[in-house]
Parts: sequence; C-alpha cells; structure tokens
Amino acid sequence: MKKRLAIAQLMRHREPTLLVSGQAVSAFGDGVALVALTLLVLETTHNSASLLSWFVAARMIPFVAMLLVGGAVVDRFSRRLLMLLSDSARAVLTGILAALMAMGDLRYWELIVFGVLFGLFDSLFTPAMGALVPEIVPEDLLGAMNSLRPLSGNLVGNMLGPAVGGLLAGYSVTLAILVDCATFVVSAAALAAMRPTPRPVRSASMSIFGDIGEGLRFVRSRTWIWTTLAAVTIVNAFVYVPVSVLIPYLLRHNLHVSKVYVGYAFALSGVAGALGALVSSNLKVPRRRVRRMWTYWSIGTLAGLILAMATNVYEVFLVSIIMTPMMILGNVIWETMMQSEVPTELLGRVNSVDWFVSLGIAPIGVVVAGSLAASIGVRAYYVIFSLVATIPGLIILASRKANAIDAGRSGEVESRSLHEGQTPES
Repeated sequence: MKKRLAIAQLMRHREPTLLVSGQAVSAFGDGVALVALTLLVLETTHNSASLLSWFVAARMIPFVAMLLVGGAVVDRFSRRLLMLLSDSARAVLTGILAALMAMGDLRYWELIVFGVLFGLFDSLFTPAMGALVPEIVPEDLLGAMNSLRPLSGNLVGNMLGPAVGGLLAGYSVTLAILVDCATFVVSAAALAAMRPTPRPVRSASMSIFGDIGEGLRFVRSRTWIWTTLAAVTIVNAFVYVPVSVLIPYLLRHNLHVSKVYVGYAFALSGVAGALGALVSSNLKVPRRRVRRMWTYWSIGTLAGLILAMATNVYEVFLVSIIMTPMMILGNVIWETMMQSEVPTELLGRVNSVDWFVSLGIAPIGVVVAGSLAASIGVRAYYVIFSLVATIPGLIILASRKANAIDAGRSGEVESRSLHEGQTPES
C-alpha cells in the first residue's frame, strides 16, 4: 500500500511540489510552442521535411555541444540558481520571438538563430534538473519523483499543450509563443520560491576541463552506463527524435489530413506517456534493472515499424500509444539508477555525459531522416531504422558485463548496488 501512495507522499514535501508544479506549467507552454512552431516552419518552407529537420537540429546542436561544459558548471554552483537563470533567459528569448512575429515577416534564418540560443540554455537546465532532484527528494521517493515528472509533463506538456497549441496556431502563432513565454516566467517564479540549495561539495579544485574529464572517466569505468549510452545514441538519433518531424510530415504530406491532427498526434503521445508514467510510479524497481529497461526500450523502438504500414491517421496514432510509454518506463528505471548509483558530487557531470552521448548524433539523425523521408518515404525509412536500432539493445539484454550492476540484488526492492565503488567488470 505504501508504494501505491508514493506520489502522494512526495507531494507532502514542499520543494518537490514547487519544482514539479513549475515544470508542469513550463511543459504546457513547450507543448503549445511545439505544435505552433512545427506548423509555422512547414508553412514557411512549403512543407519541407528537410528544412523542418534543420530547424530541430538548430536547437539540438548547441544543446549537445555545450552539455559537457554545462555539466561541469552544474557541479560548481547551486543547481536551483542555474535552473532559475536558464528559465529566465528562455522567457526573454521567447518574448523576443513573439515580438518579431508580431512585427510580421519572420524569416527562416531568424527561427534558426532562436533555436540555437534556446539550445544553449537548455544545455544548462537539463543536467541541473537531474542533479537537483536527489538534493530535494528523499531516496526512497526518487522513483516516485522520476515518474511524477513525466506524468505531469505528459499530461499538460504533451497532451493538453499540443491540443491547445493546435487550436491557438489556427488563430495566432504569435499568441501561442506568448503563452510559452508566460509559462517560463511561472516556472522561474516556482524556482525562486524554493529554499536555497548550496553549492555541491567538491573534494578538489580542478579546471572545467578537469571536471569534465573526471565525469567521463566515471562513465567509462561503468559498463552499464557506457554500453547503454552507446546503444541509446542510435535509437534516439534514428527512431525516437525523428518521430517529431516524420509524423507531422506523414500526416500532412502523405495522408493529407488537416493541421488539427498534428496537434492530436502530439497530444495522444502525451496521454500515452502520462499513462506510462502513472504505471511506472506504482511499479517496484525491478531486480534486473538493465534488462527490464532495455526490454521496454526495444518494444518502443520496434513500434516504429507500424509507420511502415500506416494507411490512415489512427494507425499513425498507434505508434505514439506504444512508443511513448515504453520510452518513459525505461527512462524512470534509468534515472533512478543514475541517482542511486552515481555519487552526488559527480551527478551533474555524469548527467551531462548522459545527454551528450545519448543525443550526440541526434541532430545528424534528424536531418538524415528528413532527407531520406523525402527521397525513399517515411514508411521505408522506419522499416530500415527500427530494425537496425533494435540490435544494440538486444546485445545489452544478453550481455553479462552490462548487467553486472544488478548482480547480488535480491527481491524487487531498490538498494545500493553491491558494486558501488567498483567497476562492473570487477
């Protein structure tokens, strides 16, 4: 019974409640902006999947490029203050974008510049969030927190946000972007209301590059981390990330459905993701964490094959119904493992390496996906890449070294690994 009430127990703590509430509001704005900007770019470029891919890549490239530096900064300063800085900067950027749109004749290159600057502040916020969570959440409630974040994010960010975004975009894209701007202000206010968090305790004074190197060495010494990151790189780059480009393209270009169905597709992904997060919040941490995690992710990857056979909008929607919750179920296990197995003083840097590697070639992947979709079609693309991307996960499922972190764990209760402080090979 206690496990079923884990989220309720978490909400009794002030700091996690403020964090989740602020981020849920911000996620709603992101959902609104996602649909509005996607439709804006498609209309501006005459339904060009390739140029839409470049817009997505413009935000991802600086995000990935600066992650390692961002992770080192996160392990030097208060994680809460860095998140507050990032939210404030992104509020200013979206406000400027809305002003440019209101003046009329917004050009494609200006959207690219916006994406680049936005990605830079994303690279600071993301590792700071992952590192802040174990500072403000009791260890026995980490799983609930890692489920609650995608639950609230999917309900309002990937369901309600895109649904509203589709309606707002039909009336005014500028208004949709202003809504996103306002939600960043709310998120920043929630962070400001939280109690101050101290700087991480550092054992030695090193340069930024020394800090980055320490994080990289830790990742390299843990087989369960580096093998997962190597495999996830392929899955993200060629299956998960391109979905945000190829599903709208398939709906508009191949199936010729109205704009509102693009919003519905994103919203349905949010519903499925919320259900996946709700289920994961009530699941015990599995004894074989790596194997369970990769079982979920492999099922999600293979769901891309449905696009190869999709002839109507409902079959396209089925991809989101399967892919999104499988991704979240695996992510909850992964985040909880990282927060339990990685020392707190290294968590910002290890999180940044996580994001840097797992999304490292995603900008290339999404551009390749857009180009191939225009030449061989979305259906042929997903036949090839869903099958290819599943192979690394299957190798990890069978690998004893990758699963060594779970050796000695008993029952379905999360505990500190018996291998903590050792390399998995030892």
